[in-house]
Amino acid sequence: MNIFIVGGNGFIGRHIVSAAIAQGHQVVRGVRLEQMEPNGTRACDMQHDVAAKTWLPRLTNIDAVINCVGVLRASIDVMQSTHCDSPAALAAACAELKKPFLHVSALGLDQAADTPYFVSKRDGEAAVRAAHSGAIIVRPSLVFGHDSPATQLLLLQSHFPVLCVPTDTKAIAPIHVDDLAALCLSLIGTVRALGCDVDAVGATECTIADYVQTLRIARGHPRAALVRVPNRWMRIGLKCAAFCGARTITPEALDLMEHDHTGDARSFTRWMRRAPAAMTAFQSLAH
Repeated sequence: MNIFIVGGNGFIGRHIVSAAIAQGHQVVRGVRLEQMEPNGTRACDMQHDVAAKTWLPRLTNIDAVINCVGVLRASIDVMQSTHCDSPAALAAACAELKKPFLHVSALGLDQAADTPYFVSKRDGEAAVRAAHSGAIIVRPSLVFGHDSPATQLLLLQSHFPVLCVPTDTKAIAPIHVDDLAALCLSLIGTVRALGCDVDAVGATECTIADYVQTLRIARGHPRAALVRVPNRWMRIGLKCAAFCGARTITPEALDLMEHDHTGDARSFTRWMRRAPAAMTAFQSLAH
């Protein structure tokens, strides 16, 4: 297939691109204008490309489309256009041309707080489904990848003998990014996946503290001592860090930890006919 991967330069997108090429697919990456390269890219602006007619010319010679664009920290308007209006327009263009469309969303949106991120993600899922009844919506839990800034932060924390964690966090079911990429490619090539919602979760449910402890133990360290910080204090600290320029340590990251990130653990096995990688193996998998 010739697959158009929107957000192909992002964390998840890069891994889907690599996996697709390894499987023998042709890939076109949808990227921002300033990231354009002579071959293999097409310019996209998820903040402004909110009409199907804008996307139609970009789908020439394309067999399937995967959208994995997302922003965690931005204005309400940018969140709405990036997570809702633009994906819906892309989905409508795919529906018009009868092309498979896969949209990477997030888990637990029904129970999440009404923050701009979660509201725009919820609206995006509804708009994509309304625009393309056959759209495939994939909802990943926390995604591990050595090239992810969030993962790099957690790995850094796993070195310390004392961990500061929020008092109130919900369960996660981390999935390795290579498993997520493989799942997306399997779904986009499967007719029976059309119109499905698929939870992309790992084999184990745990808290964020347990997750960091697992990463620490996998590196040969003993369990760390935990210091539990009230969420409101943690949020103040994160706001200060964000004000100082920290890009991965943000209040929005705490928003994510405060709602459930688990789903149907059978989904991955059902579509891939194998179990997802165990957390204990994450760090030993190919970078």
